[in-house]
Amino acid sequence: MQSYRLTINDDWFYLSAEYNIAGLKSALSAAVHSGGGFVDVVSPMRAHVSLLITAHSMVKIETINAVDLPDINDATPVTGPQYLDDDYWLD
Repeated sequence: MQSYRLTINDDWFYLSAEYNIAGLKSALSAAVHSGGGFVDVVSPMRAHVSLLITAHSMVKIETINAVDLPDINDATPVTGPQYLDDDYWLD
């Protein structure tokens, strides 16, 4: 079974196989066409993130195997590295 990984600039988010990818693509495109806007994403771990998408945002949606998703009971992070000025890590 397939799942997805959404990458926005340097941050990544796992999405479930049931995620509405067509709707996400439409929301991302609409945000860019309107000059920028927030797009809400919910991970399989139920982490809710609002992303500000602009014409300068680098967006990538990858298809991955569901077995590569982090286990909900595991301590594996559901989002990629998030940092400020390379000195401060946000968890």
